[in-house]
Amino acid sequence: MGNPFVAHAPWAVVALLVELSGEQLDLARAEALAAASCLAGRDVESLLIDGPALVIDAPGVTASALAGRLGLAHAAMEGAVSGAIDDAVALAASLDLGRARTFRVRARRAEAPEGGAQGSRGFEVEARAGEAILARHAGLRVDLHRPEAEVRLVLAAGAHAGVLGGAVERRAMDARASNRRPFSQPISIHPKYARAMVNLARVAPGGRIVDPFCGTGGILIESSLMGHASAGSDLDASMVAGTRRNLDFLGLSAQLARCDVGEFPSALGPPVDGVVTDPPYGKSTWTDGEVPAALVHRLYDACAAALDHGRRAVVCLHSADLLPKAGSGLTVESIYPLRVHRSLTRHIVVLRRS
Repeated sequence: MGNPFVAHAPWAVVALLVELSGEQLDLARAEALAAASCLAGRDVESLLIDGPALVIDAPGVTASALAGRLGLAHAAMEGAVSGAIDDAVALAASLDLGRARTFRVRARRAEAPEGGAQGSRGFEVEARAGEAILARHAGLRVDLHRPEAEVRLVLAAGAHAGVLGGAVERRAMDARASNRRPFSQPISIHPKYARAMVNLARVAPGGRIVDPFCGTGGILIESSLMGHASAGSDLDASMVAGTRRNLDFLGLSAQLARCDVGEFPSALGPPVDGVVTDPPYGKSTWTDGEVPAALVHRLYDACAAALDHGRRAVVCLHSADLLPKAGSGLTVESIYPLRVHRSLTRHIVVLRRS
């Protein structure tokens, strides 16, 4: 088929460019599209997919707002342009830097179209692009430390450029990892994946997210930081207390209750705009003697009772065999394998109330 970017030479102006982190690319793309859809108030589609570069058309959505929601990305750029790899320098020079008086260029080269953004920085491209921008924009100067504008290039099968609108706070997410909170458990999901799960629920900003297996509160922490009303429950009183401790530590609040999973719709009350949860495996977690599979299927019954038509539940399962059965009232919308280590692959499953 040849290079798809040459066919559109020299390039096409598009809306937003998301630089994905390169891990779990299918999940990262789905998260970015879901987050943009939440902010836009309608379904957003991708215009172009090229390894860690994702181009989307989302009128009314700012790169800053989008980056503020994402877990599996590095940054979001405004006024993006895409073209052939040989056009990278010209693409960067074509960007509108507004009233900025200082700038810098950052380039990231993917090892391969599907290899993620793990390749080396494109220092040579950065230098050439900087020279081209200086030649085109009189009065600009380079500031590598605190620039007023940053031009980002993502180099994969094609070249993609945009003006940085917002960087994803990945270090802050690492600082919120379970082992850095006052109350922790080794099985807790990392904040970047908790955030991705919340985005996949496609709940509008300010909507209410419920986690009926709140554990150490990781999902509720990310949900609250993303501006959602958050509510959680757990059968284990020590987990509810631990979640409260972690929320207090971060200056956050959520409605909490101690109850069985089947009772969460009544214990937490409506509305339930989305359910996002990580059920216990049963290996190193307490289930009060119940078989984990039975517990998960009771979760589905409670979700079907709590969610209105079209609303979503996002569940992290340790086995794809635990998907809901026909007639459960929930339809599988998508599944994203999440490799934890050599012997364990979990599955982030998006379910829609049918």
